[in-house]
Amino acid sequence: MRVDRVLAAVADPSDDNQPVIERAVRLAAGFDAHLVLFHAAFDSSLSGRPFFDSKRLARSRGWYVVRRQRELERLASAATKKKPVETSTHVVWEEPADQAILRATLREGADLVVAGPHAGERTNLPFSFRQTDWQLMRLCPRPLWMVRTARRRQGPVIVALDPTHMNDKPAHLDALLLRAALAVARAEDVELYAVHSVPPSAYPPASNAASQARLRERIRRKMQRLLKPTGLPSSRIRVLRGRPEDTIPELARELGAQVVVMGALSRRGLKRFAMGNTAERIIDSVPCDLLILKPEQFQLKLERSVREPVILPEE
Repeated sequence: MRVDRVLAAVADPSDDNQPVIERAVRLAAGFDAHLVLFHAAFDSSLSGRPFFDSKRLARSRGWYVVRRQRELERLASAATKKKPVETSTHVVWEEPADQAILRATLREGADLVVAGPHAGERTNLPFSFRQTDWQLMRLCPRPLWMVRTARRRQGPVIVALDPTHMNDKPAHLDALLLRAALAVARAEDVELYAVHSVPPSAYPPASNAASQARLRERIRRKMQRLLKPTGLPSSRIRVLRGRPEDTIPELARELGAQVVVMGALSRRGLKRFAMGNTAERIIDSVPCDLLILKPEQFQLKLERSVREPVILPEE
């Protein structure tokens, strides 16, 4: 995975606690990439939609955007003092935020998008109810680094692979996940672990312990063939027994992992991407960040958003 531009989606530039920016600066430095700090500004009290817009409101929106821009520039300056990274900032007046971030991703030519919590600590609110994050995971056409906790973990990278290609997972997605995981592990100078979980439903009916062990061994050999070009030691290839929504978070806790790399899959017959029940449960229960990728053939279809006139103040 080549990363030349990293886009960090900043939810609130007025907040000094910015784990998204911290992660993005570190990743941009590791990849020697340009960092774009992006914010989608919107205040419903300044919106004139649909029939009550005016130049006065447009000027008020302009002042609001300028204030947010200055806050973003202040954050950029503070975040890059210890770790110099080429950085630019961009604020737009637009909502919903997820559509604005997706447009910025394409406009800026971002190779990696970093987004995350809208509070200083991990919220107890189920992840599926935080619509901006959830829509980005469904629709972001570039690798998406989803920050889950305020404090960064120092541990290894875990990549979740599926050599059996179950659940409509295309074979090439494993190769994409592996390249991305290797790139992050090198940029962060940490170890890489490859994992596959074998759930009870994968075993034939009435199978015994011996036949189940043989199935897991066949999967392990597939994993080893896939990973042979990387030189990854066999000790860091894990074939786990149990549901992935249980085993992957457990392994992440055991290893103190900093990120789990996983693929987003489309349901058969759906034009839009939908995270499956297993992926949703993994996302909700992992104790670390996530890096989510989609197959190469994924095509983004942008939805409508509110983009009202903005009159910037004269300097």
